[in-house]
Amino acid sequence: MRVKMLQVMLAGGLFFVLGSASVQAAYDAASLKKLFTDKNQRAQIDAARSGGFSGIEQKQTRKIKVSGYITRSDGKSVVWVNNKNTLENSRIGDVRVHQSSIGKNKKVTISVDNKTTRLKPGETWYKETGKIVDDQ
Repeated sequence: MRVKMLQVMLAGGLFFVLGSASVQAAYDAASLKKLFTDKNQRAQIDAARSGGFSGIEQKQTRKIKVSGYITRSDGKSVVWVNNKNTLENSRIGDVRVHQSSIGKNKKVTISVDNKTTRLKPGETWYKETGKIVDDQ
């Protein structure tokens, strides 16, 4: 009886191992690579989420559009710049939003590459030319 039970267990185990090997062989390792990230890719994803600098070369911003802002009574204000917000960080890529200036004269102070300007919601600043265009 014991020998028969052992044979059944071994057969079941062998079936499981062979079955899982055939399933495993159906996956292409190259396609699995798309599911995972290396350290640099992970740093870029984290930086994009937080709006911070990842230590990896970032694309230089050429035009900055302020879509809007909200001033709050508790002092934590939010600005939307280039379709991203400053809820977590006052930097969006290489663009810095001066939090203390939000809403003064209905404008927001923005800095990028040591150039600074003040924008109203709906305005776009073209950094190279210094031109400000009202998109509304």
